[in-house]
Amino acid sequence: MLKFIILLALISAVTCEQLVRIPIQRHEQAHRTLAHVRAEIAGLRNKYNVSKLSSAVEETLMNSLNVGYYGNISIGTPPQYFLVLFDTGSSDFWIPSSKCARTDYACHNHNRYNSSESRTYVANGKPAGMMYGSGEMIGYFSTDTVRIGGLTIRNQTFVEAVKEPGSTFNHKHFDGILGMGYQAFASNQVPPPFYNMWSQHLVAKDVFSFYLARNGTSKRGGELILGGSDPKYYRGNFTYVPVTHQGYWQFTVGSISVNGSAVKRNFQAIADTGTSFIAIGDYDSFIALNLKIGAKRYDEDNFYVDCSKVSSLPNVDLEIGGTKFTLPPTTYINQSNGFCLSSFFYMADYVWILGDTFIGNFYTEFDLGNNRVGFATAV
Repeated sequence: MLKFIILLALISAVTCEQLVRIPIQRHEQAHRTLAHVRAEIAGLRNKYNVSKLSSAVEETLMNSLNVGYYGNISIGTPPQYFLVLFDTGSSDFWIPSSKCARTDYACHNHNRYNSSESRTYVANGKPAGMMYGSGEMIGYFSTDTVRIGGLTIRNQTFVEAVKEPGSTFNHKHFDGILGMGYQAFASNQVPPPFYNMWSQHLVAKDVFSFYLARNGTSKRGGELILGGSDPKYYRGNFTYVPVTHQGYWQFTVGSISVNGSAVKRNFQAIADTGTSFIAIGDYDSFIALNLKIGAKRYDEDNFYVDCSKVSSLPNVDLEIGGTKFTLPPTTYINQSNGFCLSSFFYMADYVWILGDTFIGNFYTEFDLGNNRVGFATAV
């Protein structure tokens, strides 16, 4: 019996050693204003190429003062270093190019990739374009060695961006985006980096997971774990649900309710590490949910509550895969300078987006091999 226990311990140790850990930096300004929230809502509509049901024309911005979780990578030989957003809500991998236009402020305000300085660069040159609400990102494909968390990915194709859309990325804290969605949604079906990690046998399992430290620091914001999950970051067992559309990490939510009263049943949602809040996918549910938590209408997109009453607000429960996942009011109310905004906002009549408000409470596993998403209570 003792030998059996020792054997199990050794197997567990080997499994943990196979995990690849990417420290995640947490970028958050101390006082997020209503303007910052509005900017993020506009930016999210850009990302999913949707618009609210309105004839108004808006300037679309994303502001670096919003919450974000980023990590370091390098491209080329010798390495050129970049800070990227690890984004499960997209599938493209792009970095600003040294060849971007002089008038492109966003490009010149960030680290840029210079292919002429890399011995492992392989020219591709095929044009690439990505549509955003504020304009088109223009660039071309290149191939080079990419290093992430000590892993060396050979012949990774990515986009060198020579023009970034509008003012969307002018002041973002990160340089580029590393998409972790399905290859089916990637431009020209280019395999995202995690696909190549798996095909090149760099990870033990075709699984990755996120632990977001909601009370972390700028330098210790959590971890992206490649090749599996780490039990020290969650308690209990995972609840798994199948991916219903292999493009986004999309799945079915059984219900969302307040005080046992369902606001919406059987709807589609996306687990998106590149979004801070929870985007409600239909207008009636947006109104009903905020009213049920006791919030008042502030403007077309936002509800607020009296900050002195946050602790007395009800929990919000999401039923996923037969398990109830509870969000206490302290996690879904965003406090800033004595003003308390609801984290439930309306994006468009679209799928719901479960961003960091949810993922920060529930350790999330993305299982590419089994096409499923798993959630467990974060420690």
